[in-house]
Amino acid sequence: MTTDRQPAHLQPEGVALRPGRLAARWWLPRLALAVLVGLALGIAIDLVRGGVMHTWLRYGTLLVYVPRGEQVEIRPGHSLYIDCRGAGSPTLVLEAGMGSDSSTWSPVHDDLAAITRTCAYDRTGRGRSDAGTAADLAGMSGELQVVLAASGERPPYVLVGHSLGTGIARVHASLRPADIAGLVLVDGFDPDIFDSAVLPLLGPFRDGYLHHTSGLWRLVASVEGIDVERSREQLAMANVTGLRLEVVNAARYEGGLDDAANERIVAAREAAYEALSPGGVTLTIAYGAGHMVQFDRPDLVIEAVRRLVEAIRAG
Repeated sequence: MTTDRQPAHLQPEGVALRPGRLAARWWLPRLALAVLVGLALGIAIDLVRGGVMHTWLRYGTLLVYVPRGEQVEIRPGHSLYIDCRGAGSPTLVLEAGMGSDSSTWSPVHDDLAAITRTCAYDRTGRGRSDAGTAADLAGMSGELQVVLAASGERPPYVLVGHSLGTGIARVHASLRPADIAGLVLVDGFDPDIFDSAVLPLLGPFRDGYLHHTSGLWRLVASVEGIDVERSREQLAMANVTGLRLEVVNAARYEGGLDDAANERIVAAREAAYEALSPGGVTLTIAYGAGHMVQFDRPDLVIEAVRRLVEAIRAG
């Protein structure tokens, strides 16, 4: 006697299938087809906008960072990790955000290295670098200078910063202007710009945002171990006038304010970034992206870098 556990093609003629067996054989392939069609449409839409699925398809599950770099001693008994790929000038230096390391650039590192020499590194206390703290933004800049020289890298550099990394990049460019050819600022933590340009436009939300910004600084101090007051002063004093800047920011909207107020905030932020280096700033709004723009819209980060590198090479 044939049982339901046997393959269907081995069942003798005249043996009835259990109720629902034939129906399942009919709807399962169609359900699978519907799922595949829906997934294909979702992927197509996401690819057009360059979003998370773009990154997943481009890098698969290999967003887990595969280290290809080296440990470089910057002072006796203290080493930093640096991962340099590709060739060409200027050299890109990728500066991660708060609490992050070189792996945060995985979605774009190889694509940028196809454009020019590209180095990602781990600050003191981050990733594969030794524990400790660089004390403040200027201290981070000093360690970056040493690790680049010790690893044999040479200027000119383009600093590509994300979040807190944009502040480090601006301070570094201000302290060592002869080495820096340009900056790419990706959804930066720029409280000086916020305080001067946006805060006056927030009306009843002003105090709440001030409290939020103070909380972010406390978090930075806790995670990175840096002195907040010194770092704020260093960022406020940073001067990058004359440099080419590419700014890539996620779109933001304050739901408690009307459209006109939000438009004024957008215009004020754009003007504040333009004031960093008048005539030398290109600003891109990364629609569809959250704070991790290099994950959600890697295409925009890559294109911003490409534009800047081509402009620098063209003189």
